[in-house]
Amino acid sequence: MKLNLKLVTIFIIAILLFSSIYIVYYTTGKDVDKESPTIDNITGDAVGKNGDTVTILVKFSDNIKVTKATLHYKKINDAEWISESILSGRFDFQLNDNEDFQYFVTVDDAAGNGPVGNPSIDGSIFYNIVVADENNNDDEYTRNVFVEEGSFTTCKYCPIVASILYELYTSGDYNFYYVTLIRSNDKAADRLDNEYNLFGLPSVYVDGGYKVLMGGTHEKSEYAQAIRDAEYRPAPDIRLNVTAKYDNNTNKLKSKVFLKNNENNEYDGILKIYLTEKVSRWSGSEGQPYHFGFLDYLRNTEIKLDAGKNISYYDEMELSDLDPENLMVIAVVFNSEKKQGYSDPPANKYPFDAYYADAVEGSELIEGGNLPPTVGLVLPEIGMLHFLGKPIFVSKLIKKTVLIGKTKIIANAEDDSGVDKVEFYINGKLVGEDNQEPFEYSFRKVKLLKRFVRKYTISVIAYDYEGKTGNSSIEVIGFWL
Repeated sequence: MKLNLKLVTIFIIAILLFSSIYIVYYTTGKDVDKESPTIDNITGDAVGKNGDTVTILVKFSDNIKVTKATLHYKKINDAEWISESILSGRFDFQLNDNEDFQYFVTVDDAAGNGPVGNPSIDGSIFYNIVVADENNNDDEYTRNVFVEEGSFTTCKYCPIVASILYELYTSGDYNFYYVTLIRSNDKAADRLDNEYNLFGLPSVYVDGGYKVLMGGTHEKSEYAQAIRDAEYRPAPDIRLNVTAKYDNNTNKLKSKVFLKNNENNEYDGILKIYLTEKVSRWSGSEGQPYHFGFLDYLRNTEIKLDAGKNISYYDEMELSDLDPENLMVIAVVFNSEKKQGYSDPPANKYPFDAYYADAVEGSELIEGGNLPPTVGLVLPEIGMLHFLGKPIFVSKLIKKTVLIGKTKIIANAEDDSGVDKVEFYINGKLVGEDNQEPFEYSFRKVKLLKRFVRKYTISVIAYDYEGKTGNSSIEVIGFWL
C-alpha cells in the first residue's frame, strides 16, 4: 500500500506540475492571440448602370489568420440584411433593376478578436452601390472619362494592363478615351514624373487622378469600376467637341476644339490636346504594340470660360512621316481646382496635385483608315530558356532570353486588310520571309552564327497589302550547338 501511495502521489504532483507549465505557457506565452484582424482595403461606394456587374473587393489580414469574412448587403428599400461569405476577397453584384444597394463587411479570427467592420459592424454606417439613371438627361450629351496609362517597353505587367484597357475601350460599354504614356517619349515621361510624381509602372490615372491604380495585380473589374465611378462623379457641365482632319495637299493635321460652359459661374481650366498613334510605334515587352501611344501635344494651355459662353481653338501640325490613317487626336479639359492625389494610393505616398478631367473627346484624322499591321513574337518567349526551339523554364540565372541549339522563330501578325508577308532578321540581316500563317523561320545556316556564345537581335517586320509595316524585336543570348 505504501508503494502504491507513493506512486499515486508522484503521479498527482507530475500532473499538477505539467498543468502549471501548460497554463503559464499558453496564457502568457507568445502564442496567445490577442490581436484583432484588420480590413486593409475595400471598394467602398460604387456606381453602375443597369445590367452592370459591380465587383466588391476586400483585402483583410490578421497576425494568424482571418477565419470569417462576411458581406452584409440589402437593397435600399429592404429592411433585413443578407449575409454572404466574402473570404475569397470578392463578391459580384448584378445590377438587374434600378434599386440601389447598401453593404458593409465584417471579419473575425479564430480567437474571436473581432468582429471588425468597415464602415461599421452593425450596418449603422454603410457603403452605397448606386444604379445610375440613364433616362434623366435632357439631351444626348455624355460626359466621357479620360484615362492615362504609364507604360514602358520593358515593363513586364504594362502590356497586361494595356490589354485590359483596350478590351474595355473596344467593348463600347464604357464611355472613355485613353492615352498610353510610354516613357520612351520625353514628354510622356515628363507628364508621369513631374505632374503625376510616378511611383511605379504600370500606373493608371483616371480623370487626372480622381482614381489611381498602380501595379499589375488589379483585376479587369477594378479598372471598369474606376471608369464607371469617374463617369458618374459630380463634374462641371463643360461641353467639348473636337474634329481633326488631314489636309492631303499640305500634309498637315488640322484640328478644331469647341468648348461651351453650361455652368452659371466662370470656369478655369487647362486644355490639353493629345496627338496619339492608334497602333503605337512602341511595343510592350512581349512585342505587341501599345494603343493610343502619346506623341505630342497639339495644345497645352490655360483656359477661361465665362458662364454660358463658348470658345473655339484651331491648331495645325506638319505630319512629316506620320501616317495620318493611324493618328487620333484626344482633347481634354482639366479643372484648375487642385485636389490631392497619390501615385501610391494604398499607402498614400508619392503625392501629386490632381486636376480632374471634366470633359474629353477624341477624333480620328481618317475614320476607318487602314492601320499598320501588328506583329509580335510568339517564339522565342521573353525571359525563357529554350532548348532546340522549345521553352523549358524561366531563365532566372542569366535573366535573359536564352536559346540553345537550333531555334525556330514564330511571329503572330494581324492587319485589318490582311497580312501580305512577314520578314525575319538577325542582327539587321534579312534571313527569311513567310507569307502564310503560322509565320515562322528556322535557323538552317550555321555559317551565319560564327560564335558559340553571342548576343543576337531577332526582328520581324509584317507588311500589309498596302505596304504598311509593323515590327517587333527581341534580344537573346544564343548557345549554338
